[in-house]
Amino acid sequence: MTTEIGVGYEVTIDRVFAAPRDLVFDCMTKAEHLARWWGPHHFDVPFAESEARPGGKIRIDMRGPEPYGTNPVEGEYEVVDRPDMLAMVLRGFPEKDGSWGIEHRTRMEFTDAPNGGTQMHMTTVVLQASEALLPALSGMREGWSQSFEKLEAVLPELV
Repeated sequence: MTTEIGVGYEVTIDRVFAAPRDLVFDCMTKAEHLARWWGPHHFDVPFAESEARPGGKIRIDMRGPEPYGTNPVEGEYEVVDRPDMLAMVLRGFPEKDGSWGIEHRTRMEFTDAPNGGTQMHMTTVVLQASEALLPALSGMREGWSQSFEKLEAVLPELV
């Protein structure tokens, strides 16, 4: 793992959400919740499906303003241990030859925050990235951070 852009690039985010662990975990694994917060600001999700079990599939179509269009994100859950831990491999930005522009492994650990709510520790490691998408990796931290800002805005409606 490295902080250099490319294979092995790692992004770590620690964040506290003002909601119980069960709910935060469900927001990370249930399609109806993922559709409400996934993606950076100004992006939405017209389609999401999630089968939260080890080996279960996840697909989230992330739609952004022009020129981004709609990009499917697909993958599999590796670890589903509600409400403590979640790990998944995700792929995005399909290429014309059927390959994926980026593939990464994301691991999320959830604990009770000392002053209430849920402490999340997330680590994403890039497993594969096409040359064309290498510059985009520098925005990965900001993209996840904006997604979590959207989740924070949704959580009060679900508590």
